[in-house]
Amino acid sequence: MLQSSGVRPRWMDRKHNPFYGICCLLVLCFSIKAQSIDQVALDRLSDQLLELQNSELMRNGTVGFSVQSTSSNKSVLGLNEELSLPSASTLKLVSTATVLSLMSGDYTYTTFLEYDGRVSRDTLFGNLYLRGTGDPSLGSSRFKGYSDSNELLDRWAEAVRRAGIRHVTGQVIADPTIFDESSVADTWIWGDLGNYYGAGVQGLNFNENLYRVFFKAGQNVGDPTEFIKLQPSFPYLEIINRVRTGEAGSGDQVYIFASPLGREILLTGTVPRGAFSFPVKGALPNPAFATAYWLTEALRSNAVGISGLPGVQLSSLSLSRERIVLDRYYSPSLRDLCQQTNWWSINLYADSFLKLAGIRIDGKSNFDSAAKAVAEYWRERGADTRGFFIRDGSGLSPAGSLTAANLSDILRQATREKTFPDFYQSIAVLGQTGTVRNMGKGTRAAGNVRAKSGSIDGTRAYAGYVTARSGELLSFAIIAHKYSPSESRLMGQELAKILVLLGEL
Repeated sequence: MLQSSGVRPRWMDRKHNPFYGICCLLVLCFSIKAQSIDQVALDRLSDQLLELQNSELMRNGTVGFSVQSTSSNKSVLGLNEELSLPSASTLKLVSTATVLSLMSGDYTYTTFLEYDGRVSRDTLFGNLYLRGTGDPSLGSSRFKGYSDSNELLDRWAEAVRRAGIRHVTGQVIADPTIFDESSVADTWIWGDLGNYYGAGVQGLNFNENLYRVFFKAGQNVGDPTEFIKLQPSFPYLEIINRVRTGEAGSGDQVYIFASPLGREILLTGTVPRGAFSFPVKGALPNPAFATAYWLTEALRSNAVGISGLPGVQLSSLSLSRERIVLDRYYSPSLRDLCQQTNWWSINLYADSFLKLAGIRIDGKSNFDSAAKAVAEYWRERGADTRGFFIRDGSGLSPAGSLTAANLSDILRQATREKTFPDFYQSIAVLGQTGTVRNMGKGTRAAGNVRAKSGSIDGTRAYAGYVTARSGELLSFAIIAHKYSPSESRLMGQELAKILVLLGEL
């Protein structure tokens, strides 16, 4: 296929060449190698792709597209498929495919309640520990049959009492040392870090590392709001409220700024006029410490005295005494965690998977090392990773990028893994489930296309699988980068058309 550089030559500029569309068509058709795909449907799809790329909507942007046969290892259709573009949340497909391949769908995280020292009569002469193994779902109310945050705190308090302990001379210490200390990628932007989708990942996470802040709006637009409460409560944080009252019906326009390990939260933006208890979700700073704090409070509420303040273990090298396990708590299966990740695009889960994969592959959990390990993992399996420059596991980093060919090729290689059935089932079905449940209804694509959506500033993307009329399974990826920022809704409609046409192949 003809290659495209990052700079568009003059002959490819629609303003200087009346045959621009024809030239693009030649480039596109060069990569059509399908033999078992309906040619009429393929032509319609290629026409729609070219129409989008040549539209005013993409005047300053790029459409990257790739479809591959998972059985013949051949490209079916491609457009700018070797240009490295932001992946947005389609990167979660790589993270979930990798961790499933490494750990199996049956894998569960285990969280340990432990103590060191000795118990004499009703007193523990030592510390209590909560040791995490990276479970991103610990305390989440997302999974039926599993304990939410309050139930877990009660469970752990009861385990301490069941051991006959009524007083602890030491502390409750959170142990997140299975992962490194970098809870967020250093390429994430400041405006994301305090908001719920920018929750950092630690070796000990709790309640999806989220909290809610409640506001009471003022009487008039522009009036200050009243900060009501945090849920759950953590009074050791300083809250700076600069949120104002917005127009009635304006919704959540609040931005939260906070350091991942800091103790100050700045609240800005607006909440709608008329709101009496308006909730906004934020990213919990230092979730490991917060968990130790909440367990300390839960123990005291259950008549167990704690002499010391809550703390966090910073290094596994500081282990000095043997620990005794009081309780083991097991997460839902990895296949269930991956399904929720891909259906609802949970950044925390995907970044936890990246760190776990990094440890499993080469013993390093920091974002950069884990990202390189994942790239090498798929390269060794035959995927083309040229242009694969990821910086996290979730796609939140605007500095990360990959090509449409990278993504469709990794998806193709994933079909050869023993865990592929779990991975395939983890991807939402167009027109039925997840973030694509409202797309393509009433078309062949509904129920036939499995897709992960992605959106980040100026980028919309989809990737997944489609079953052709011939019965052949195809992998695909489409990335629209730097479209007109005011036309997000229109871009969504245009990409929906392409997904529908994919379903017709």
